[in-house]
Amino acid sequence: MDSKVNYAIVGLFVIVLSIVLVASILWLSVDIQKKDYQTYQAYIQESVSGLNLKSPVKYNGVTVGYVYDIKLNPQRPSEVQILLNIEQDLQLRQDTTTLLSVQGLTGLAYIELTGGSIEAPLITIKSGQKYPELRNKPSLLSRLDTTISSLLNNLNSKTTNDLMLNINNLSEAANTLLSENNIASLTKTLHNFEIISDTLATHDQDIETTLVNTLKITTNIDIISKKIIDLTDRIESSLISVESGSIDFAEIADTVKKTSHTFANTISLVDHVVQEVEITTKTIGKIAGDIGIAVTDSRHDIDYFTRQALPEVTNSLRELQVLLNTLRNFTKELERKPNMLLFGK
Repeated sequence: MDSKVNYAIVGLFVIVLSIVLVASILWLSVDIQKKDYQTYQAYIQESVSGLNLKSPVKYNGVTVGYVYDIKLNPQRPSEVQILLNIEQDLQLRQDTTTLLSVQGLTGLAYIELTGGSIEAPLITIKSGQKYPELRNKPSLLSRLDTTISSLLNNLNSKTTNDLMLNINNLSEAANTLLSENNIASLTKTLHNFEIISDTLATHDQDIETTLVNTLKITTNIDIISKKIIDLTDRIESSLISVESGSIDFAEIADTVKKTSHTFANTISLVDHVVQEVEITTKTIGKIAGDIGIAVTDSRHDIDYFTRQALPEVTNSLRELQVLLNTLRNFTKELERKPNMLLFGK
């Protein structure tokens, strides 16, 4: 069977689809969120090639509006009047300036807003103006062109002559530097460096040995430093021990002091005994003299004394002499070793 096509339905479908397509295009091309803009004007005294209508206006890299109109200033044809539509919420200050910038390598230009400190007052419309005016700052290319032109203008004949004079002075200085004397001195210096290099190469082994010995000395110094630190610690411990023993030493000194007093008393007693012994010896000598006289007077008595009393007297004298020698030795020994009274011989 042949199918019947309803052309009316097909046509209606095509119309509806076309309307939806046009509405989608319009919806995508029109900004849904409507923004309010404030128009500003600026005058640029340079070429605005690459700047078109609807070119963006950016503030610190953020798009805040677009270029509304571009035309020449009728009163001053060297200036280009640009009208900028900028978001009304953005409050521009009197120190805000415009700058023509180029985006990348495409050559497309846009307007960049710079400045705008919080302390500056808001920009207002002056008398005789239709829109608030923003000051313009020359672009980077304009400033570069001005600088290069000024530099080329300054390179006049006088500057050229000065440059040639400086070149001549430099040439003379170079000739002086490369004179025969300087070259000979430089050659001699290089020869001395060569001798030093050969000497170092000859004594390479000695230098290496010296470095090794230096390294060993450094290691030994490190070891000695550690030992000195250990010795210091030990000395500190010894000082602590000496400090603790100083109290005992003080007690010993006190004891020695008391012993010295006792020793002085003992020496006095010994001297007194020695004096008594000497007196006794003298008395005995006198007695012996008297005995001699008595012997002369009486022979009989002498014989009796010689046989009976003289041996006893002689023994007594010998014992006194031994006692006297013993006391003298004891006195000398006591003077040489006072501590023998405490510790004995």
